[in-house]
Amino acid sequence: MKTDWESSLIAAIDIGSNSIKMTVGRANASGGVDEVDWASETVRLGQGLDSTGKLSDSRMDAAVETLNRFRQRAEQVGAAKIVAVATEATRAAANGPAFLQRVQDEAGVPIRVIGGDDEAALTFRGLGATSDLAGSVLVADVGGGSTELITARDRQIQGSTSIPLGSGRLTDRFIVDDPPTESEMRSSELAAGDALAGPLGEVLTERGDDRRVIIVGGTGEYMARLVPDPSAINLAAIRAVLARLEQMTAASLAEAIQIPEARARVLPAGIAIVAAIVERVKPAKVEIGRSGVRVGLLLQASDAIQAGASKTRIGNGRTNGKVKSPFDMGKVAKQVEAKGDEHDFRETMSALIAQRWEAVWKAVPVALEGADIEGVHDVRVASRRLRAAMDIAAPAFPKSWYRPLHRTAKEITSSLGEVRDRDVLLEALRAERESAPLPERPGIDRLIARVERERSVARVELESYLGNLMAGPVRQEIEQRFGQAERRKSDRNGKEQGKS
Repeated sequence: MKTDWESSLIAAIDIGSNSIKMTVGRANASGGVDEVDWASETVRLGQGLDSTGKLSDSRMDAAVETLNRFRQRAEQVGAAKIVAVATEATRAAANGPAFLQRVQDEAGVPIRVIGGDDEAALTFRGLGATSDLAGSVLVADVGGGSTELITARDRQIQGSTSIPLGSGRLTDRFIVDDPPTESEMRSSELAAGDALAGPLGEVLTERGDDRRVIIVGGTGEYMARLVPDPSAINLAAIRAVLARLEQMTAASLAEAIQIPEARARVLPAGIAIVAAIVERVKPAKVEIGRSGVRVGLLLQASDAIQAGASKTRIGNGRTNGKVKSPFDMGKVAKQVEAKGDEHDFRETMSALIAQRWEAVWKAVPVALEGADIEGVHDVRVASRRLRAAMDIAAPAFPKSWYRPLHRTAKEITSSLGEVRDRDVLLEALRAERESAPLPERPGIDRLIARVERERSVARVELESYLGNLMAGPVRQEIEQRFGQAERRKSDRNGKEQGKS
């Protein structure tokens, strides 16, 4: 039987100096996270912070707009809670508190500012859910405004430190040209080495000939796309990447590894930090790990829900500045444990599932028609809400017939992913083309053409799947299994309205 904390979808948001990222998922029985949605936006919140001491109005505007969109997206996929943390840029800025208040007032997202120790702990916990932390490891989380260093042995943290050195800060200080010059890159790496010397000495308190370095965050992920073999990264390979970056503009780098141009602009400085770390540590192996902060944050929030410490829910509306769910899935889930309420729970969930299947059926024809790109998005949103309800209700129904219907609900979401992802990318590329200089447009046009071809192939598969779904026996079975409960609920509501 699923408990409330296992069933709850949580949106975890990391507000960094370069990017704002969100992971929506739920804790699983093996101590990891099942991810259902992910989003990232390069905002450069910390741009210019070292020279002014403040977050700029334009960067704060962009961050608030992004967080508002992320909140809406979390609601659409059925998240039961949003947790968000801000790191170096916000904690170092004189107007950081004002920014936090703006986000709360305008986007409805409460943010907790965390220090370097907390950031390191979250990173390590999240990384442990996806990576092997046995033996001696140094974890380096290279962000836009700071770098967190964590040493561990056999999955136990031995020491950690945070230094105000990141790819955004280093770019602001040393890199002017595009592409960066050899001199600029050398200055960046030397400055990184100087800043790292003391902190590395503090955390590397013992000799570690077998030590592995694990680079996490966007810097590590994007660097891995530039090396010949991500499983065999060493200092020579990293220096080869740095030399290559001296020949690439931010625009060409962005196109080559499919990242936003603003993020590509600061990537060379981030890899210079990695080079400085690897040169000084001389590890037996360099590995790339997924960013752990959001996974760690999500697991932490799941712990709080399990303990009954967190009660804030999110949904489609707001109350007193807090986002509140119109249907408290966690509360309903607890009913299944009360034997006297099992029948009422099944009735309630049967009616809800019938409603959410009906929302899927209504959205499918628009997606099949293909004239409105939001049609595919609407089916995905409807199917995610359906899945959330079916996840909660699973213990109340016989597995023999419920599991296949539950699996079909999940398949609907995944079947539309390839088309939706390309719709969003094409929209962004076309907007980028409109503002791009004329010499850059042919390259964007080629990328648009490639994505359009991929979308066409994905559309054929989507239309086949949805067509078969609509013509198959599932719809009739849904009516048979859940329709009566929905009609009984409608009849009760009608009678109550008549009495009033």
